[in-house]
Amino acid sequence: MSVFTPLSLDDVSGFMRQFDLGDVLHIHGVSGGSENTNYFVDCTSGAYVLTLVERGPVQDLPFFIALLECLKRSGLPVPYVFRNREGAALLSLKNKPALVQPRLPGAHPDQVSPAQCAALGSLLASLHSADCGLQRSSDRGPQWVLTESLQFLQTVWLSEQHWLQACLSDLQHWLSTAPALPTAVIHGDLFRDNAMFEGDILTGVIDFYNAASGWTLMELAICVNDWCVDVIDHIPHLNTDRVDALTQAYTQTRALTENEIAAWPTMLQLAALRFWLSRQQYAMQHLNQADVLIKDPDYFRLLLKTHFINARTS
Repeated sequence: MSVFTPLSLDDVSGFMRQFDLGDVLHIHGVSGGSENTNYFVDCTSGAYVLTLVERGPVQDLPFFIALLECLKRSGLPVPYVFRNREGAALLSLKNKPALVQPRLPGAHPDQVSPAQCAALGSLLASLHSADCGLQRSSDRGPQWVLTESLQFLQTVWLSEQHWLQACLSDLQHWLSTAPALPTAVIHGDLFRDNAMFEGDILTGVIDFYNAASGWTLMELAICVNDWCVDVIDHIPHLNTDRVDALTQAYTQTRALTENEIAAWPTMLQLAALRFWLSRQQYAMQHLNQADVLIKDPDYFRLLLKTHFINARTS
């Protein structure tokens, strides 16, 4: 279980007294997270999530709070941050930045349906259209991905060099000549474990701590790489029904430009590389730590290789 900072019932009860949310009845550490400590907190007034931010610059937290408040005003199902009686949203517990948010209804989807992908596509279009007047540079942007990956090519990824060298060269060339693509504040990490559904109804999107200004097409590629892939005999394949459902729902609100359509095969590769890299780094940093959830980097290695081969042969 990925609880980096253990909390007792007394810790949480004392902290929650500064809110008008009633008495704490029960707490439960949340498994599945890989970057922050999360606890489900049941109070007499309802269900909440207490997050201790373990990674990233503290100075960016006001951006996330403002973004969630804006998205809530726009009608999106997001976990806005509660303010205490003094009006403060960013607090501290165990010397870590601490936030309290509502626990959204629903469950993470397992077997994804085209209808769920369509709901996701509609939400992404609304997210990218929200006029929040906010900007934030990502610390894991495309150039960071390529720079770090080229270093791994000479070390932990040396056995993949026979195809990965050409893949990274193609991506580096594309990035140096990349056309203008639409940008917005994107979620940046909208995997299935960051979305909540009741049936085919999308009831919540969580974990905005990777949100930043970026290509909206990158967001679509990140989502397709998780939501629209079937693994058959250990080989990932795009499920065209789910891809079409997601992209068609998205483009009903935000049509893709000619540059975006041309960049799509490359963006699928760049999105797969970004998460192969970050998962590989995380696995190495937390090697032999049984209490930390390690997400398998190999899925994205196989997916990147598949995208690269498809792009070269199409």
